[in-house]
Amino acid sequence: MDNKIKSTWPLIGNNHIVEFLKKSIVNNKAAGSYIFSGPDNLGKTTIANFFAQSLICLARSNKGEPCNKCQPCQQAIRGIYGDIHLIKKDKDKKNISIEQIRNFIRTISLSSFLNSYKIGIIKHAEDLSLEAFNALLKTLEEPKSKVIIILITSCIESLPLTIVSRSQILKFFPLSADIIYDYLIKYHQAQRSVAKNFSKLCLGRAALAVKFLEDKDFYENYKKKVEVFLSFMDVDINKRILAVEELIGKEMRGQESVRLATRAVEVWQGLARDLLLILLEQDDLTQHQMFMKEFYSIKSKLDINSLIKLINLLRQAREFIKANVSPRLALEQVAISF
Repeated sequence: MDNKIKSTWPLIGNNHIVEFLKKSIVNNKAAGSYIFSGPDNLGKTTIANFFAQSLICLARSNKGEPCNKCQPCQQAIRGIYGDIHLIKKDKDKKNISIEQIRNFIRTISLSSFLNSYKIGIIKHAEDLSLEAFNALLKTLEEPKSKVIIILITSCIESLPLTIVSRSQILKFFPLSADIIYDYLIKYHQAQRSVAKNFSKLCLGRAALAVKFLEDKDFYENYKKKVEVFLSFMDVDINKRILAVEELIGKEMRGQESVRLATRAVEVWQGLARDLLLILLEQDDLTQHQMFMKEFYSIKSKLDINSLIKLINLLRQAREFIKANVSPRLALEQVAISF
């Protein structure tokens, strides 16, 4: 959880979700299971944590907001409150294991501190193994008083219908670039030119825009993926293969290589789309406006048919990576197609 003290719900946009959760707190009608669904970097985990803090607060307001001062609030803010549990995939593991879910189920069967709520927040719930889903389903079928499970996912279609049907679904939506632009200037003192670029680059995800603004290394890594893609237009196959190797690491293995390759393909898909928009004279709709000079320098080398072919190839590369094809081979296949 963000260590900054929040006096109001920390979400930009998606006000329908905040109002719904506040009302459920005030009326003491919290559901036993929620699904927070929507693209990454929309604030789903932040709101799950804040909702949990609001539930365990000893002096929350009549509007459903936590006091931020009582001991449970202070512990929740520091991420050490004993009855709020964050469950996520272990590093370099493919799934959230059944052992993790069993441990969580055992924990919520014990008495809570201060007779309070016991809350489990499952990040990237689509990563639950089949056995873990089945174990969780048994808990949802027999809900316990003051036990709340929040599943956070960017792909609700990957969750079993038996889980979805037993949960309250809250859908988070991307925001307009104008809203994010104003937010970056007002609350993060961003320069107007920077706010304009990042509000487009983040594709409606305010948390991602803030990360671009505040985390220089993160933004530089993003730019590196862009530069590698654009370099494919001008270098031979051997140099393209070396660039892919450098991008995901020659010795990188397991789920870390999958993560890096997936992220690279996502960035490249956005770039291919931008190049197609430029050929169609729709520059204002492009995502990567800070690279417009580079786009125009290679515009004459492109045609619509080749870009459509590239977009389809990138979509196929994502499918291959999901199907456990070597991430490096999937990226190399894209690289040699230029």
